[in-house]
Amino acid sequence: MNKARLQGLSAGIIFTTTIFAAFYYGTGKFEGTTPTAEEAKELLVKKGFVVTLPTEEAKKTVQPKDPDKVLMEEEASKEAPSIVTYIIKVKTNMTTAEIADRLSKEKIIDDADEFEAYMNDRDFSKKNTNRRVCCYE
Repeated sequence: MNKARLQGLSAGIIFTTTIFAAFYYGTGKFEGTTPTAEEAKELLVKKGFVVTLPTEEAKKTVQPKDPDKVLMEEEASKEAPSIVTYIIKVKTNMTTAEIADRLSKEKIIDDADEFEAYMNDRDFSKKNTNRRVCCYE
């Protein structure tokens, strides 16, 4: 299939779609296709269904719980964590291992070895007077 035929086919598809859209939206047949609550009730009654308003008891037993909503409610019911402030003084010539041990003992970090590896990987553990080792407020 050459370029001209492909362009002609594409133009035909676009033209046909435009005509269908013009008739669909131009005639107004798409409006009012959703039945109102009363129309839906009448239709169900005609088909033999019994339509009643749900009671509070029925709402509790029939409607399944949304797992996301349940999770959000559980999280909201938990107490907000209290804010704890620690002041740890980093003295001159302290090693990264000593700092990591102190932070770990105060439960500021979970793993002292991981913290020490992080500091070593980023060259924060080397003595450099132009850098701060770490700053916590």
